[in-house]
Amino acid sequence: MKNVVRITLLWCLFCSALSLPLLAEGRFGGEVTGIWWANDIEEKGGVQSISSDAGAPGLRAELLMFERYGLQAGQYRSDAGSNGASYTSVDFMWRALAPAENNFVAFGVGWQKMDLQGLDSETSGMRVSVEGRVELPGPVYAYGHGSYQPSLQDARSSDPALGTFEDLDAHEYEFGVAWAATPVIRVHAGYRANNLSFTQNTIQSAGGGPAQLTPSVGGGEGFQELSLGPPVDSCDECTPAAMLSAGGATKSSGFYLGVGFTF
Repeated sequence: MKNVVRITLLWCLFCSALSLPLLAEGRFGGEVTGIWWANDIEEKGGVQSISSDAGAPGLRAELLMFERYGLQAGQYRSDAGSNGASYTSVDFMWRALAPAENNFVAFGVGWQKMDLQGLDSETSGMRVSVEGRVELPGPVYAYGHGSYQPSLQDARSSDPALGTFEDLDAHEYEFGVAWAATPVIRVHAGYRANNLSFTQNTIQSAGGGPAQLTPSVGGGEGFQELSLGPPVDSCDECTPAAMLSAGGATKSSGFYLGVGFTF
């Protein structure tokens, strides 16, 4: 979370510095959009598999500078109580091909953080993005956006039964249409999905139940082998435990409606 805040603050300062000479020239603009995302969240892992309705509001903002460069930020949620998730991102975008305001192809790099309530953990990492828009007849345009997070930070659940999560990678995509209802109001409709895959590591006793992870001796990273049972001088009476690894995934997807205000 600290990294996301730092990056956001740095980009805000950067954009503020660039915007000062642009105020008089009118060479900057943007949009702030509130949405309702009627999504479902699915979690599949070695310990549990859950599917829930998780519609929730979201917010995104875009600042365009010099007609080529922009800053985008978004926050989307899957609100399903304990089985929920939130996705927060910030991207710097470059319009590589932009013959018109709503006809362009852009590439970006940024940072994304994911809070996964159903897994009692969180992760974050760098991401790369691509975005495109195409004007349609009338005051309407179609758009699409895709991002890929190839190397997210390993995560450790606060619930010992859920263990740790490694080899995390994620991608998201979105496509929709926007209608310029007035010069400053745009109505959005579309579909978006966030996908995360991982390897879940848990420790099980010989009887099949989950066992609590114990930090490794010496304070370093990792875990030591476990023996479950009453404290005894000898391990002859201990119950052996084993590390189990299984693939898992979390997906939030669904349609959304939004209203944006341009400036």
